[in-house]
Amino acid sequence: MDYRDFIDGLNLRHFSADELIAQAHRVRGDVTNSLPPEQLWSAIVPTLWIADMVRHQSGVPLIICSAYRSPSYNRAVGGASHSQHLANTALDLIPVDGGVGKLFDAFIRIRKAGGFKGGIGRYVDFIHLDTRGTNATW
Repeated sequence: MDYRDFIDGLNLRHFSADELIAQAHRVRGDVTNSLPPEQLWSAIVPTLWIADMVRHQSGVPLIICSAYRSPSYNRAVGGASHSQHLANTALDLIPVDGGVGKLFDAFIRIRKAGGFKGGIGRYVDFIHLDTRGTNATW
C-alpha cells in the first residue's frame, strides 16, 4: 500500500489524497518537504476526520495549506521545534469564504462537546487544527 491508497481508504468526503501529497512537494529555499514516514501515516486520521466533518457541516470548502512537515522543512518554514506537523497530527486550513472566525468557533464547539482533544490556533487567514491528545488554544 502507498500513501495515496492509505488516504483514499479513509473515504473522506471533502479531502483527497492529492491535497495531502501536494504538501510533500512544497519548497522553502533549497528544502523540499516530503511525505510522512509510513509509521506516522495513521496519526493524521483523527485530524482529517474532524476537518472533513466540519467541512461537510459548514458547506464551506477548506484548503489544506500545511500538513506533515519533515524536520528540515519545518526548520526552513520557521515552525516550532515541537510542531504537531512533525508528528503528522496537524493541518492548517484556509476557509475559502474567509470565515476564519466561524471555522475556529466550529472546531471549538466540537472539542468542547468531546469530539477530540487537541490544538486549535487562529491566525489571520487560516486555522491550525491538531489532535495532540491535550487541549491547547491560541
